[in-house]
This record gives sequence, C-alpha cells and structure tokens, in this order.
Amino acid sequence: MSADVLRARVIVAAETASLADLSIGYPANHFAWDIVKDAARRMNATSLVEIGVGSGNGVPNVLAEGMSFSGIDIDAGAVETTRAVLTGLGAEPDAVICADIEDNAALDALPGRGTFDLLVGLGILPHSRDENRALRNMASLVRPGGELYVECRNSLFSLVTFNRFTRDLILDSMLEGICASSRERVSEFLDPRLDLNRPPVPSSGHDAIYHNPFEVTKTFHELGFTDVEIVPFHYHAGMPALEAADPQRFRDESLAMEHETSGWKGLFLCSAFLVKAASPR
Repeated sequence: MSADVLRARVIVAAETASLADLSIGYPANHFAWDIVKDAARRMNATSLVEIGVGSGNGVPNVLAEGMSFSGIDIDAGAVETTRAVLTGLGAEPDAVICADIEDNAALDALPGRGTFDLLVGLGILPHSRDENRALRNMASLVRPGGELYVECRNSLFSLVTFNRFTRDLILDSMLEGICASSRERVSEFLDPRLDLNRPPVPSSGHDAIYHNPFEVTKTFHELGFTDVEIVPFHYHAGMPALEAADPQRFRDESLAMEHETSGWKGLFLCSAFLVKAASPR
C-alpha cells in the first residue's frame, strides 16, 4: 500500500469516528462519499474528477480507494487549498484547475478530460445557471459509460419540514394551476399550521434550486444518460425544528437512518439525494 493511500485512510478513519460530534455540522457529505466509494469498488475505478472541490475534503476519500484525484472549482482560492491537500498527501496538485463547469472551452485545460471513471458533483446543480449545459459538460469529462454522482436538493423533503418550504411545495407545485379562491382556502388552512419564518430567507433573496426526485431523472434521460437512479442521503429523524430539543439524540438517530433500506423513506426524510447516471456512450 502506498504512503499516500495509507495517509488518506487515516484521515477518513478519523472523520468516520467523529460523525456523532455535535461540534461539527451534520456530516452529510460523508455519506455521499460512501455511496461513491461503493461504486468505485464495484467498478474497479482508478480515476475520479470532482466538480466543486471546495476545501479538498473529498481528496482523502478518493486517495484512500487508490484512485487518482482530479477536479475543478470556479473559485481560485478553493483550487489552491485543494492543491495543498493533494501535495500534503503526496498526490499530483496540478490535476485541479480553476474553471466553470458551464464553460466547455475552459474544461479543455483539465488533464485527462474524457477519460475519468467517476465524477462527483456535490452542491453544484442547485446553483447552476444552466443545468443542462452543466450536465452535458460533466458528461464530457468521463469516459463513455463512466458514472456520475450529482447532488440535488430534495423538494419532497418539504412535505415533512412544516415550514415555508412546505407551503411553497403544496401551493406552487402540487396544486399548481388551481383557481385563486381555492388557493386562498388552502393558504388559510396551511399558514397558521406552519412555521413560515423557517428557514430564514437567504440574504440574496433566492433559495437554491430544489429538484423532485420523480422528475429530475427525466432531465438526465433526455440528455442521453442511462442507468439513472436516485440515491437519497442526509436523513432527518423528524422535523428539523425539533432538533434543538435534543440535538444529540436527533443526530444519533439521523445517522442510524443513513443506511435504511426501505427504498422510499429517503425520498421524504432526506434533504438531498445523488443522481447516479452512466455517461452517454
């Protein structure tokens, strides 16, 4: 076993041991990476590219599996931070470039474009200006038949949050097109029963884009992807507003649900999901 793989595995093991630690945020990405690593083992993958490398937290997960790591980020500071992580683990830092996933020409600067076995994009699609362009460009980075794991925020989670998102989902999506008087009656019923002040409206005035897991697969199929599946993660053991009453129990029980196998609960209890898809051949 090489030294960089060994060092990466030590980091991943330490992260796993701290999952229940309330001093850190909920370790949702840990479970997203678990899904990806399972895929890597199944595929005998040797290379992975990450879209939106951030602080390089994904690097140890990739190196620990013996894969090479490449990546892009639109933020130059994130690129430098991730290059430093790679250098510290004895891996190639120049495999990470500064580029916008929606800029096809800029992606030509990425060494190995079109050859990667796996692609991961966490937190990218909810903020895309043109998601079809972003997805087509992602597909261009992996080999034909390579697999993509792209995070979406789950609109159906709003059914159990009992906040302003619940109202928006019911009125704007589920009951889209009803007449004004019916809409008003529904609103009068819902408003006093929901916490419309949660979550706070972002300072930008715009929430991230949410996707319906029953609908987003159509987008992927229309773009030529195959073997499209929804894989939920980031469980909530109840309404988010209840977490403050017993944070540790809420954390522990949410963690315990991350590997539940019902096949449907995660569609409503998870605030995020990965779209797993095979790149067009």
